Amino acid sequence: MNKKLILAVIFFIILLIVLPFVQTLFFAQQSSGKITIDQPINAPYLATGKKDLSLVFFGYVGCAKVCTPILHQVDDLYDSPEFAPIKPFVGFYFVNLMPEVQPEQVPAFAKSFNGDFEGIYLTQKELMGIDREFSLFFSKSLSDSTEIDHSDHIYLIKKEKSGIVVLKNIYTTHPLNQEQMITDIKQYVREAP
Repeated sequence: MNKKLILAVIFFIILLIVLPFVQTLFFAQQSSGKITIDQPINAPYLATGKKDLSLVFFGYVGCAKVCTPILHQVDDLYDSPEFAPIKPFVGFYFVNLMPEVQPEQVPAFAKSFNGDFEGIYLTQKELMGIDREFSLFFSKSLSDSTEIDHSDHIYLIKKEKSGIVVLKNIYTTHPLNQEQMITDIKQYVREAP
């Protein structure tokens, strides 16, 4: 094998192992379980929603190891008494990272966890740059070509009156600080005109 190719493969494997570890350490430094971003992003697929606030999770249809437990956790939060006062103001979007699935599978997968959840299918072209836009890690699994390794954060998005989409916060899910998320959402709901 070519020496450069071997070095590239080794670098890629190290990156796959080190990046999630570094993200975990960074979030461990955050006592609230969140990182405040408050930056406009290019996400036209989130600008079309009816609600000004959205929780967004990136995964893929059929993901049992990461997506299923987290989506169950978000379902419990979304239907909890604590979330009830703000629920009318907050949508939830599951964004699929695997364009090989059929587009209609994505909303069906999201709604299998909660009838209010929306699924968003993105093409390979639409997925380009999404990792930088959201500080998101995803890559085909080295151990199973039918799976994707990906970060498991939840993103709070606010759609401004001007139509600009703003990434407000990123929340870690191990553990998910539900109280912090609800407090943040209440703040943005109170700020709305």
